[in-house]
Amino acid sequence: MIHFLYNYALTRRPRKKRNWLNRWLLWQLYKYLKVHLVKYYKNVSMDSLGIDSNSDVIVSLTSFPARIDFVYLAIKSMLNQKRRPKKIILWLGEEYFPNGEENLPNSLLELKSLGLEIQFCEDIRAHTKYYYAFQKYPDELIVTVDDDIIYPVNLLQKLLEIHSKYPNCVVANRVRIMELDNEGYKPYREWRLNRLESNKNPSMKLIATGVGGVLYQSSLFQKSLYDLEGIKKINCIGDDIWLKAGQVVSDIPVVFTNYYFRQFFQIPDSQDENLFSKNVFDSDNDRQVNEVFAHFGITKKAFE
Repeated sequence: MIHFLYNYALTRRPRKKRNWLNRWLLWQLYKYLKVHLVKYYKNVSMDSLGIDSNSDVIVSLTSFPARIDFVYLAIKSMLNQKRRPKKIILWLGEEYFPNGEENLPNSLLELKSLGLEIQFCEDIRAHTKYYYAFQKYPDELIVTVDDDIIYPVNLLQKLLEIHSKYPNCVVANRVRIMELDNEGYKPYREWRLNRLESNKNPSMKLIATGVGGVLYQSSLFQKSLYDLEGIKKINCIGDDIWLKAGQVVSDIPVVFTNYYFRQFFQIPDSQDENLFSKNVFDSDNDRQVNEVFAHFGITKKAFE
């Protein structure tokens, strides 16, 4: 029942008007889910979780010390999918975890027997969740997810359904549509969320946002995506922006699943440290958009 309720909460299309009773009922639903989704995954039977060795998709994510005690909840939600992944890889910065798995909580380590792989690498912030997986598994489908979200059980299913229709696209459950004017790119905060422009789907103007889960076929990308020196030189914090540039130069459009319209539930206490306020409210995303696109030689014509 809890999965049905979570799916209902996520897939409701926005409406301009709601009566007070409808708003009150929805608020009660959100309060219920906020508590009971976490409770469910804390107590879920390990026997009900797992992977599928015959699956055609790998899930990749990263985390850091401030969230390492919570990430197991996000991973459990990916081990509980209707369409199971082949494996889940958690990439951790070796500089943050110098003693390897000795630094990790048992709540995380016990998931290794269910299909979780833990790999230690150089931490490159948000880019860590795709950078190594893309290069290690070039012939696999890779779905990236965030470490602070409890994902619905049909997330992989929806991504794979759309991928079967658009195999040469990036598939995303959450997108923004790039807004341009005569002077260039409008501020990132003005890019509309989960909206399609004249039913243009797929589109180069859609930018996939990683929090919703994104499916990639890494073999489609040019090698310029892995320019680690460029990432560091620009101080590109947002992997979504760098990946978008890599998609443009590789001629890979984005397709929106057009299924989830509400924000996925964040794990409580996981937001003590995050990038959102710096990237959006300090307009750092605007700087990154201009500098990253210039680095790749991308102009407005690419989105016309």
